[in-house]
Amino acid sequence: MPGAAGGPKQPALHRGAGGPGRGGPPSGPFATEYVPYGETPLDKARLDRLRGLAATLEAQRFKGRIRIEAFVGDFCLTGNAGEGYSIADTDLPSQKCDLVGNPFEDSLSPAQHQSVDFANFAATLRQRTGGAIVVEVVTAGRRSQIAYPEQGEKATAGEWNAVAAQNNRVEFRVVPAA
Repeated sequence: MPGAAGGPKQPALHRGAGGPGRGGPPSGPFATEYVPYGETPLDKARLDRLRGLAATLEAQRFKGRIRIEAFVGDFCLTGNAGEGYSIADTDLPSQKCDLVGNPFEDSLSPAQHQSVDFANFAATLRQRTGGAIVVEVVTAGRRSQIAYPEQGEKATAGEWNAVAAQNNRVEFRVVPAA
C-alpha cells in the first residue's frame, strides 16, 4: 500500500507500470512532456511539470529522486547551416528535406539543456527538502519512442515531423529512496 508504515510514499498520481506499492522504480515514465523544435528541453512546460510534481511529492513527504530524461527527435528541416534551419512544410516529400536531424539540440552544451530557472528550482528543491528529494537530469540521446516512417516517395515531412515531435520529449520518473 502506498505510504504504508516503513515504506516510501509514492506520488498519488503515479502511473508507472510497476504500480504503487509494488516496490522498486517504475518501469514507465510518470509523465511525458513534448519539446517543440528549437526550444530548450528543460524549460517552460517541463519546468511547470517539475514544479507540480515536486509540490505533490513534498506534500506526501516523499524521499527519493525525480529522474528526468531528455530525448532528441530528428526533424525534417529546410534551410542551411549559414542561415539556419526550420521545420519543413508538411506537404514536402520527406526525401526532399535539406537535413534530417536536430541541429538546435546538437548545438547545446550540457548546461544549455536546462534554463537557469530550471536549474535553480532543482537546487532549491534539494535544499528545501534537506536532500529528501533530488532531481537527476539525464541526456538520453536519440532513443526513439516511435519509429520514423520510411523516406519513400509517398512519405511527407508532415508525417516525419509528427513522429519527431513525439520522440523529442522529456520523461519524468519517480524513484523512491532505497
